[in-house]
Amino acid sequence: MLRWLRSSLPARAGLAVALIALLAFTSALSAGVIAWLSEDDAAAINTAGSLRMATYRLTWKLEAQADTPRINELRDNLEQRLHSSDLTQVLESNPQGPLHSSYLTLTSRWKNELKPALISRDYSLFKKNADNFVEQLDTFVLLLQRHSERKQSWQQAIQGAALLITVVILLVGMFELQSNVIAPLQELVSAAERFRRGDHSARVEFLSDDELGQMARSFNAMAATIEESHRTLESRVAAKTAYLESANNALALLYRSSRSLASEQVNAARLDQLLSDFQSRLPGLSLSLCLHNPVQDSGTQVLIALHGSRVRDICTSNDCHGCERKQTPNLRTFAIANQGRELGELRARFTDGHAPLPLEHELIQALADLVGTALSLEKQREQDHRLLLLEERTIIARELHDSLAQALSYMKLQVSRLQALIKRDSPQEDIAEVSDDIRDGLNSAYRQLRELLTTFRLQVPSSGLAQALQETAEEFAERGALAIHLEAQPLPFSLAANEQIHVLQITREALSNCVRHAQADEVWVSLSHDTHSLTLRIADNGVGLSKDVDQRLHHGLHIMQERARSLRGELHIGPHQPRGTLVELRFSPDFLQTATEESVA
Repeated sequence: MLRWLRSSLPARAGLAVALIALLAFTSALSAGVIAWLSEDDAAAINTAGSLRMATYRLTWKLEAQADTPRINELRDNLEQRLHSSDLTQVLESNPQGPLHSSYLTLTSRWKNELKPALISRDYSLFKKNADNFVEQLDTFVLLLQRHSERKQSWQQAIQGAALLITVVILLVGMFELQSNVIAPLQELVSAAERFRRGDHSARVEFLSDDELGQMARSFNAMAATIEESHRTLESRVAAKTAYLESANNALALLYRSSRSLASEQVNAARLDQLLSDFQSRLPGLSLSLCLHNPVQDSGTQVLIALHGSRVRDICTSNDCHGCERKQTPNLRTFAIANQGRELGELRARFTDGHAPLPLEHELIQALADLVGTALSLEKQREQDHRLLLLEERTIIARELHDSLAQALSYMKLQVSRLQALIKRDSPQEDIAEVSDDIRDGLNSAYRQLRELLTTFRLQVPSSGLAQALQETAEEFAERGALAIHLEAQPLPFSLAANEQIHVLQITREALSNCVRHAQADEVWVSLSHDTHSLTLRIADNGVGLSKDVDQRLHHGLHIMQERARSLRGELHIGPHQPRGTLVELRFSPDFLQTATEESVA
């Protein structure tokens, strides 16, 4: 048992805690028992004291010559108090002590001296014996008090002993904690800190059979193992340093090349320079790059070989499969491909004849992937340029159809109407009305042509749509002497080119209507967004929309509706309170639609 305690810190700590808990339980239990035993002492002392008062009252009534029923009542009350349960319960716990003897003396005096005197009406005898009875009562009360105090002294002694033993246990525990826990831990932490700073000879001198002793032995064994491993690793690290430096230089070259190839044009000279620089990073490496474009109808290959005139002379047969360089020993071939499309081969060989190490193999493969990605990006840039041209032409065609073509169609109808009126010899008033319509239509078409030219020249600044709206607001404020209040939140994402153009054109059309028709002096423009949509609001304090809309003057409203439909959005045109017109566009940009679809998927 003692050996087990010496070899286990938790066992010793548990024993100390158990002893302290046992002492606390013993102290609490004794306090409870003594309190239970003493709960009737106070009532007994109080009852004994009331006997004295009852005796004095009876004596006083006798001197006052009270009537017999009153005397009998006081006698019965005193006798009832003398034999009450408050006194008998205390006496039952100590039947042989002086307290019990004193009580028997009291009852004997009452029974043999005082009570007979009252019954026989000998009041002088009663008064004579009453003083002795009261003195005996004082003695009995004193004994009751000492009996109660004796119990309290027992409780104090038990609690004092428990406290003393607890203090001793705590002192012993603190000594054990300092000598067997804190000091070893400090030594262990100090050794670990020395070891962390590079002193691999650091060891723990504390020896014990407990858990901390086992930890100290484990630390010493670990330190010895690490020290031995460190000596071995130093030599291996030194051997790898030069190799890693060359590999790091190759990686740095790949990184710089990937950035330049991604932003600049890819040509044969740049690829040739890339191969030369990469070879210089890995000594003894010889590279050749063969690019081809398979023609599916004839099955032949159009070849270009890079790096070295000798390679160019060899690769003239347009047949990669029969190339004589493939017969070179220790030659490794890496495919140049992107998205499943084969673009050529990168061939690598070390002049000393050794096979590429895993890291060298990965670096060469990364070079092959970089070349494939660069060629694909070049092709993608060309395709993107074509798409931009196609999209721009589509936008121009739609703008012409939505505005100028419709205006010309309207004028064509008016010309046909004018010809019909002339043939019928219609009144000059009707002919003049149609002529005015044609003139207004021509003016509208000319205005739309100028707006189209403005649209085609319209450019969104690199700072974004908010800056473009600011410039538009300043332009129309100067044109119409309006106070335009702009509140445009900067967008955390980019709108597509056609989305920016449509938003700007709807804004310009709405501001143009404010200048020409609304008779307004203030306009409020706001651009806001949430997680799903973008909202454009243009409100003025003008005369508002009339019930009879002139289609010639308000043809732009239909164009605005067409632009909103092109954005797959909703355009609301209505009254603005307290007066004026409100134009509200709400649509979901392609960026938010893509983000929403991906989150749902």
